[in-house]
Amino acid sequence: MATASAEVLLRVILALLLMLCLDYGSALNSPPKKYLFSDKTPYHFSSRPIERPPRCEPIHINMVIRHGSRYPGGSRIKKAKKLLEKINRFFPNNSTFHYKGLSLPWSFPPDIINSASKEMSELGTEEMYSMARRFLSKFRGILKHGYSNTNYSFIATDKLRSSQSAIAFAQGLFEGKGHLGSMKFRPVAVKFSGSYNDDIVLRIFEACPRWQKITARKRSQSEYRKFMNGPEMRKVSRKIVKRLRLSGKYSLRPEDAVEMFLMCAFGVQTDSADSSWCSVFEDEEFKVLEYLNDLKLYWDRSYGRKINYNMACPLYAEITDSIERFLKNGKPHGIFRFAHTGTVIPLFTMLGLYNDSVPPRADNFNEQANRTFRISDVVPMSANVAFVLYNCNRDGAKRDAKEKNDCIGQCQQSVSTDRNEFGGTFQESHIKIQLLVNEAVVAMPACEGKMYCSLEKFLSFYSHIKDNCDINTVCNIHSKCNANKGTRPRD
Repeated sequence: MATASAEVLLRVILALLLMLCLDYGSALNSPPKKYLFSDKTPYHFSSRPIERPPRCEPIHINMVIRHGSRYPGGSRIKKAKKLLEKINRFFPNNSTFHYKGLSLPWSFPPDIINSASKEMSELGTEEMYSMARRFLSKFRGILKHGYSNTNYSFIATDKLRSSQSAIAFAQGLFEGKGHLGSMKFRPVAVKFSGSYNDDIVLRIFEACPRWQKITARKRSQSEYRKFMNGPEMRKVSRKIVKRLRLSGKYSLRPEDAVEMFLMCAFGVQTDSADSSWCSVFEDEEFKVLEYLNDLKLYWDRSYGRKINYNMACPLYAEITDSIERFLKNGKPHGIFRFAHTGTVIPLFTMLGLYNDSVPPRADNFNEQANRTFRISDVVPMSANVAFVLYNCNRDGAKRDAKEKNDCIGQCQQSVSTDRNEFGGTFQESHIKIQLLVNEAVVAMPACEGKMYCSLEKFLSFYSHIKDNCDINTVCNIHSKCNANKGTRPRD
């Protein structure tokens, strides 16, 4: 029992240290950070206060949330085991090698071996729970209502880590407000968004045959593959061989360095908090491996090809449709969707965020040091995008009543035509929208770089997304049954 408690305490301490290391709210010229795992980075967020539109009240929150920190998948463990068998061959049990925090021969911690594939770790549940508590404190007016399926909607993909994330997040929102047991637990309903290969809203990357064919066809000549075989990655491999004293015994491929990098990343996230493989890398090498993964995500998920974000138009349509339903009905107050890397990246790409003037390529690593498309910053584990609506007419009802009494003829007609086109509780002309990424307000192209603008302006700016959203044509879904979908993309 004491050992287990010590392990949990160690993991919590390590997580706190990582959060301090990953405080990206500091100046751009701050010292380089060590743990940069691209989309395998533990969650971190900005503590900057949210600047709200003046004289406005928040009334609705609409979120897309990536699942929390997790265990590696089964295929990843198999690859790592194969690599370790080769390396450990040179380090028999009676001759242990030590390098900083790493001891060889090395074996997987029991919690990794015993976990389900890609199951969320304790750190992941803490990320979700704590995030919900912070949103509750910042938007108590929206989240003050008691839970019901009409007040709030929770939607998750068919993966365990997504539903686990939804439950942990809901616990943070409604802790102590239920009726079950001494802790007053509040059960919530989590809706299923569809089977993994037929979910066109939250897992479109699994349900789009055309995207899968293009990705598989271009893989061998991709910027990712070029950088993998380039001088930066070869240098990393040579240095690891030297540190582990494998020279003359073992030829380490760049792919092997990637496996070690992932063993480091997942070790930090899991309950055992085993960061021993992180000691194999120097700070600059983390940047190289981070960039390698960012290349893959840029060209396969983001601005690299139009289909990467065009195929995500059903998600944008669902978000804006649900906003319009709220304006009609006044409910639900909050909508929370739990999904994946391949959900969040195309969404912010559609919105025009984090788009550098020069795209990342295999040949411009040094020039990309200050890129905004840095997934360690933007899409860590538990990454989240929140659309927040504000009602900016607190005294609207009194004003309307006064205008009705004072106006006649043409003035009365003007008041009546000012009604919400949706015929509902709120007038769209009084609604402003704000976008948060990882709990920080971001400037939106739709708002001319401002931190908020009218909902009308926002919807008009992005109207082309819904107007041209024919997902069957974009993805060639009508021939899906006959399509060769190739290898399944990882999350």
